[in-house]
Amino acid sequence: VDLDKLPIKRLEAIDEIGNEHYPPDTSNEEQRLAAIRRIDFSWVIWPWQGLMESLQQAHHELSVVIDLIGTVEANDAVAVASTTKPKSQPNEILVDMAVSAATKLQRLRHLSRYFKQSARTMEQQFQKETRFYSSLIRLQQNWKVKRQRGSEGFMFDLVDSSQLDTTRLSPLSLIPIDQDSSGTLSVQIPQKSFRSLTLQFRGEAEKDVLENNKSIKHAHSILRDIHKSIFEEQVFDMVIRETFVQSQGINVTGMCEDFLQLAIGQECSLCLSLELSRQPNPKCLEIYLLHMFHENILRKLREKDCGLLSHFCMTVSHRIFSNKVHLELESVVSRVPYLHLCSLPTWHSRTSSWSLCLKVPQPILATDRSQFSTKVILKDGQISLMGEGSPSIAGSLTGKPSDGRLINSYNCDLEDLPMMLLQQVASQVIHWLHDEAMVLGMNVTRDFLCLYFDLDQGETLGLVAHVDPDDTYGCISWYLTVDHPEEGKMSADRRFLGYLSLEVLYSTLMDLIKLCS
Repeated sequence: VDLDKLPIKRLEAIDEIGNEHYPPDTSNEEQRLAAIRRIDFSWVIWPWQGLMESLQQAHHELSVVIDLIGTVEANDAVAVASTTKPKSQPNEILVDMAVSAATKLQRLRHLSRYFKQSARTMEQQFQKETRFYSSLIRLQQNWKVKRQRGSEGFMFDLVDSSQLDTTRLSPLSLIPIDQDSSGTLSVQIPQKSFRSLTLQFRGEAEKDVLENNKSIKHAHSILRDIHKSIFEEQVFDMVIRETFVQSQGINVTGMCEDFLQLAIGQECSLCLSLELSRQPNPKCLEIYLLHMFHENILRKLREKDCGLLSHFCMTVSHRIFSNKVHLELESVVSRVPYLHLCSLPTWHSRTSSWSLCLKVPQPILATDRSQFSTKVILKDGQISLMGEGSPSIAGSLTGKPSDGRLINSYNCDLEDLPMMLLQQVASQVIHWLHDEAMVLGMNVTRDFLCLYFDLDQGETLGLVAHVDPDDTYGCISWYLTVDHPEEGKMSADRRFLGYLSLEVLYSTLMDLIKLCS
C-alpha cells in the first residue's frame, strides 16, 4: 500500500502567449521506482562487499581454467609436458631420513607417554573401584543393598519386612551410599537418624587396608544405629496407636511430636519420647518395652488383641510399687545384722520376688538346720509372705506348736510388711534356740515370740523378742522375764537385754540352761 502525498501541480513553463505548461503525470510504476531510489541500501551492501568481491574473483579464475581446458581438448597440437623431480643428493637423502626418524621417534615418545598416563589413570580407577565394591560386598553380607533408580548409585534398604503398617515407612528406611575421591565407602546420614526411646517419671531423677576396615566398621555402626532408630520409631508409633484404645486407669495427659505423657492411676505420670541417642544404656523399662514390641506386636498382634499398652502401664505401675517394697525390705535388713536380702528372678514383668535368709551360727552339738528363709512375693499389687521355721499364732494359743518346717503363707499390705517380716524373723530365732535347747535335753517350751524355761517353785524364766520397725537402733530387741506365782496370781519381772546378735543369744541360752540345771 502506497501512501504518497498528493501530487503537486507545479508550473513548468509559460509561453509567449501566456499559456501555462505543467509536467506530465507519472505512472504508478514510475512512482514506485522513485520511492525505491530514495531507500539507502548501503548499510546492507557494505558488510557483504568483501564476500562479493571474493566470489567475483573466484568466478573469474574458474572461467580462465575452464577456457584453458576447453582449448587443450579442442587443439591436438597443445599437450601437457611431464616434469620429473630432480634426483636428490646422498646427503639430502640422509638428512630426509634423519628428519623422518626424529619425527617418528618424537611421535613414539608422545604415544608412550600417553599410554603410561592412561595406565596410571586406569590403575587408580581400578584401585578406587576395588576399594568401594569390596566394602560394599562386605556390608552386603549383613545389610540389604539396592541400586538407585535412574542412576548408577546404591542404597541400603532398612525396611523391615515384618513391619505391620507398610504404608507408613520411616524416612530413614533408604540410606544412600557415596564414595569419596579415594573410593572409600561412606553413608549419607539423614536428619534425626540417631534417636532412642526415653522413659521418665515425673518427680524422679536419671593405613589403606586399615582405613578401609575402619570405614566399613563405621558404616556398620551407622547402619545399626539407624536400624535401631527405625525400630524404636515403630515402637513409639505402636504406643501412640494403643492410646486410642480405651484402657482402664490409663489417661493421655500430653501429646506432641515425638512426645507422649500418660497418667497411670493417680500417683504415676509416665513420659515416653523419641530423643537423640545418649551414651548411658537405656533403663530396664525401655528395654522391656522394646522386647514386648518385638515379641508380641511382630508375632502375635495379627492373631489377637493383647492390650499391650495396658499391660505395659501395669508393668510400670508394678515396677514403681516394687521399688517401694524393695526399699522397705532394705530398711529392715539394714537394722537386723543377721538378716540377708536377695532378689529372685521371676521371668514375669508384673511379678517380683525376694528372699530374706537368716543364717544361724554353727552350734557345738550340730543340728540339721543352718538357716531359715522367708520369701516375699509381689504380684499385681498383692504382697505375699511365705516363711518357714515359725509356728502359727493359732497353734501357739492352743498350746500345740506346729512343726517348724511347715511353710506359713499370708498376705499383707505395704504398711504392715515391716512388722510382719520382723515377727517372722524373730519367731525363726526362737525356733532355732528351742531346737538347740532340746538337743541339750532341756525341758523348754516356746510361744510365738518367747522361749520359756521352767524353774523351781513354779517360776518361769522367759526369753522374749520385741519387734519395732520404727526403732532406729535395731528392729529386734530381747528381754528376760521371770514369772512368780503369788496367791493364785502371776507377777512378772522384766529386764532389757539389748539388741543381741545370734552369737550372743546362743551364749545367753547356754547361761540360762546352766541356771536352770
